[in-house]
Amino acid sequence: MSPRYSLTAHREGLARHKLLISACAACGTQQFPPKAVCTRCGDTETPQWNAVTGEGHLWSYATFRKTYRTDFHLPSPYVVAVIELDEGARIYGNLVGVPMPSLRIGQRVRAEFITDDGESHLIFVAADKEGT
Repeated sequence: MSPRYSLTAHREGLARHKLLISACAACGTQQFPPKAVCTRCGDTETPQWNAVTGEGHLWSYATFRKTYRTDFHLPSPYVVAVIELDEGARIYGNLVGVPMPSLRIGQRVRAEFITDDGESHLIFVAADKEGT
């Protein structure tokens, strides 16, 4: 990947507990990860990075029963989700604290940040207090 489309800005945002998403410099379409060509207008300029609310809804998910990452441990089973942010972009992350039987496509979620061994990680939690 070209350095101008790297995830460095996104990772730096995570370290500051901010969710940054790339946006097309020409039309403003939010997209993640950054693309060499805008999926809406075809522009090829370097994307801009914007802070977003981190709020959205569960678009899709998969339950993993084996741990694959050793740098960030979640007890098995755990959920990897695709979240459609209110700003339009889709982003993936772990959905934490929601009982698996109550997961439903479309449920509201929000981003949170946790620090593990000095590194910030993005997770998503239920937006309502009951976790459903």
